Amino acid sequence: MAAGDQGDLGGYDFRFLPQKTFSSLSAKETTSRLRQWSMLGRMQAQAFGFDQNFQAHRKDDFLMAFFKDPNVIPNLKLLSDSAGQWITLGFASGRLRKI
Repeated sequence: MAAGDQGDLGGYDFRFLPQKTFSSLSAKETTSRLRQWSMLGRMQAQAFGFDQNFQAHRKDDFLMAFFKDPNVIPNLKLLSDSAGQWITLGFASGRLRKI
């Protein structure tokens, strides 16, 4: 499957936005609460853009296209269960399942 060719998943094209910042996550009150709940350093925000209008009735196609997109797989960071280290979706792709 070529990049951007999502077959019957709606043809969404996603792009990683590494320069996007989330100032609310570094606000003093936020970091204080995250530290209080032992979540400081265990949460990360990442931004991705996409090329179509979101349609709620096609949310399942949107999510599957997102997690299978060649621009998302090497960039989306996940906190590993076992080691507690940040890994990319590419290392954890075998665990993607529908709930």
